Amino acid sequence: MAQSEPDSARPMTTMHDLVFLFDVDNTLLDNDRVEADLAARLTEAYGVDACKLYWDIFEQRRRELGYADYLGALERIRLEKMHDPRVLRMSSWLVDYPFADRLYAGALEAVKHLQ
Repeated sequence: MAQSEPDSARPMTTMHDLVFLFDVDNTLLDNDRVEADLAARLTEAYGVDACKLYWDIFEQRRRELGYADYLGALERIRLEKMHDPRVLRMSSWLVDYPFADRLYAGALEAVKHLQ
């Protein structure tokens, strides 16, 4: 008869019957402020027309994908419309955006509480 592995060698997994899902936009994160900051940055860097174009593409992608894809919209605007490598700087700006500063008060505590 084969000897079983010691308890310490077995993976520690816990099954839960209850799962909580969070909608992030304007629930945990002040998405309106993020979008306002992004729109201001786009307008400052590329003008009003480029900003409008970005949001049109963003909404088109949201319909296609079923979720908000900020970076994907920037990539599409760069490839399809502007052909401007400076748009890559916008991607860097967005990746470095201080999302943690846009969380609503108590957001992390709420997630931790449900953990």
